[in-house]
Amino acid sequence: MTANWTAGYRTEAPYPLRFHRELNPRRLALAMLAGGVAPPSCDQPYTYMELGFGQGISLALLAAANPQAQFYGVDFMAEHVEHARGLGEAAGLNNVHLSQISFTDLDKQKFPEFDFIVLHGVWSWVSADLRADVLKFITAKLKPGGVVYVSYNAMPGWAAMEPLRELLKLEFDRAEGSLEACIKAALRRVREIEKAQPLFFRANPTIEIRLGQMESEGAAYLAHEYFNAEWKPWYFEDVAADFDKAGLTFAASANLHDNVTDLTIRPEGRALYAEMRTVLQRETLKDYLINKQFRRDIFVRGPRILPDGEFVALNAAARFAALMNPDDLNDAKLTTEAAALKLNSPVHRALVAGLANGARTVSELVAEPALAALNTNAAFGTLFLLTAMNAVEPAAAEVSPLSIERTQRLNQAILQRAATGNSIPAVASPLTGAGIELNAIDQLFLRAVMDSAEPVAAAAEAFKQSRQTPLRDGKPIAPGEVKKYLRERHALFVKSKLAACKRLGMVG
Repeated sequence: MTANWTAGYRTEAPYPLRFHRELNPRRLALAMLAGGVAPPSCDQPYTYMELGFGQGISLALLAAANPQAQFYGVDFMAEHVEHARGLGEAAGLNNVHLSQISFTDLDKQKFPEFDFIVLHGVWSWVSADLRADVLKFITAKLKPGGVVYVSYNAMPGWAAMEPLRELLKLEFDRAEGSLEACIKAALRRVREIEKAQPLFFRANPTIEIRLGQMESEGAAYLAHEYFNAEWKPWYFEDVAADFDKAGLTFAASANLHDNVTDLTIRPEGRALYAEMRTVLQRETLKDYLINKQFRRDIFVRGPRILPDGEFVALNAAARFAALMNPDDLNDAKLTTEAAALKLNSPVHRALVAGLANGARTVSELVAEPALAALNTNAAFGTLFLLTAMNAVEPAAAEVSPLSIERTQRLNQAILQRAATGNSIPAVASPLTGAGIELNAIDQLFLRAVMDSAEPVAAAAEAFKQSRQTPLRDGKPIAPGEVKKYLRERHALFVKSKLAACKRLGMVG
């Protein structure tokens, strides 16, 4: 295939419309606080930079919900910048600043210093020179106490995939035609090789699972994930060493449950883990114990360990909002290799019920008679776990009229796209100051509520107008079954989502 390269990065197709909750500063701050590290305040003005922002979804959602902060982003793909600017214009945002540049040009721009710098995935997909440019930028522009979020394909979980990726890339480069045609040709060729039952495939049975996952994804995602010229899964110790050169220290994982040993590590490995004396030793061992495939690391410049009194005070002041209704906890669980966590006891239900009328602090919750058995630390720890399973979310101390206005404008633009095949998988909440996942069909129902329309009929008409068909398990619904299916989905929306949408400020 004749490649279109920008420092080895594929630019033939824009990155898919993806939402990553871990980019939310409040979740980063929560992970730090739970680990006893002082987090930046997200209720005061702050500065935030996303390096390689893709379609700009996270930037737009966060900027709309946090008018007190300034959001910056760089990306070298014109389509990405255009899409992100369109979202900002739709919401009337003046606190988003976008630059179409390469990482090599970061030091040529007049950027402020930042409280947060985030990179999702790109660390695995860019060259050593570009990684050096990023580290140089972080060294120059991250404030003392500032936070860096970096996610990347991790070893040893990708050990079996590394040679498979090389094979796929070899076949991709030999193929002719469009991006999609070349990717399909590479996958097809690998399947042909698989039929010969090579010993490599038999020795690595997880490859079959990974190939199936790849075949279910679109060409745009696969191009960015697997077919860049640069592609490298990383050991944590190597990433930590790079960020140490920039004066940063590992603080926590943004994948919240990874910070809880009992949820992450099987009982057989916990004693070994407890013997490790340093963070580097513990994190490295943990990656082997759980065969880690993707890490979401939080690094801090000059982390300050919280004294006991300040730790308890900040726990008490932490504010949360409910994403679920108490009854929904019966079906909610967090499953890992080490455990299957369900939090549906009367105490857990009482915590979520205490948030039914809006966000509250931990100290306000433990003052409730139904929660008298919990002290501040126990309540905070439980809410941390409920956040990990996406039953609750950190919330803003105050919701400004400007935040409400901007999130409603952005959400209206997002909801208009719900049935187009170009939907954005999240909407903005002024209460949490972040994006909240909401699928396209539920977005259509929310739009109908805002328009005072009959939800099922409005959703069916939206699909008809856009010539799209709703899917069940990835397969199109038969035309005669569409309204029946939408009625079933609407009943679930009313039962589990509508109250939360209103509570979170997504309905005007």
